[in-house]
Amino acid sequence: MGNLLLFLQKYNYWFLFLLLEIFSFVLMFQFNSYQGSVYFTSANEVSGRVYDVKSEITAYFDLARLNEELTQQNVQLNLELSALRQQLERNSDTIVVSRHMQPLVDTLTTIPAVVVNATTNRKNNFITINKGESDGIKPDMGVVGGNGLVGVIYQTTAHYSLVLPLVNMMSTVSCRIRGRNYLGNLRWDGEDSQYAMLEDVPRHAYFKKGDLVETSGYSTMFPAGILAGKIVAIYNSSDGLSYELKVKLATDFGRIRDVLILPLQAVPELNVLEDRIKKMEEDRK
Repeated sequence: MGNLLLFLQKYNYWFLFLLLEIFSFVLMFQFNSYQGSVYFTSANEVSGRVYDVKSEITAYFDLARLNEELTQQNVQLNLELSALRQQLERNSDTIVVSRHMQPLVDTLTTIPAVVVNATTNRKNNFITINKGESDGIKPDMGVVGGNGLVGVIYQTTAHYSLVLPLVNMMSTVSCRIRGRNYLGNLRWDGEDSQYAMLEDVPRHAYFKKGDLVETSGYSTMFPAGILAGKIVAIYNSSDGLSYELKVKLATDFGRIRDVLILPLQAVPELNVLEDRIKKMEEDRK
């Protein structure tokens, strides 16, 4: 305490000088319009910069929520467009479209999730998401992103799930060429994670480069119309009996973050039929 008093006593002139300086500045800015305007302009600029920085920081931390919302909106819009497109095709011979044309997506309850780990440089890549059995996720559920098809739930734990993405050589998804309805199986060849091959497209099929490829709806995993990619090259199959189409995938698996898990589609008759076919094949072996 004594040292503090000695310090104040020794430098009391400096403290008095600073106090008078502050007092003089207050008087100058308060009673002189020009100096006052300069002060307020500078203060507003500094405040504006601070608020800009604060806004940018807040916006950065809001990106996760915004990305999740945009992903859900994109998926829902794509499904609605696909359902409407199918209804229009069925009603193309009529002028008035029925008011009962309800999008199939109304019956879907999607589960949002975030990718916590993903690989793209292996033959059999996997994606890990932060939702699992406790969130209602089961194996064989379809997974989609804001740009289109992602993959299928492969394994689950209580709080995490492993996704079998399109960029896995074990993955096969039934797809069709949009607007032409020719079917094929979308498979990855283990090379570039941006491309996959649509195989077994019939020789009589009519299509061209740039046509879009989407899910066919012929499975319990995906409804029809989810975008998979677009055709960039056309090849003959090795046996010459069909086409193989190189498809640029709609999903960038190197940057994937927000996904939606789709409920299993209720197609009991399809399941029964497929089980019968599998049993017949096993009996033949």
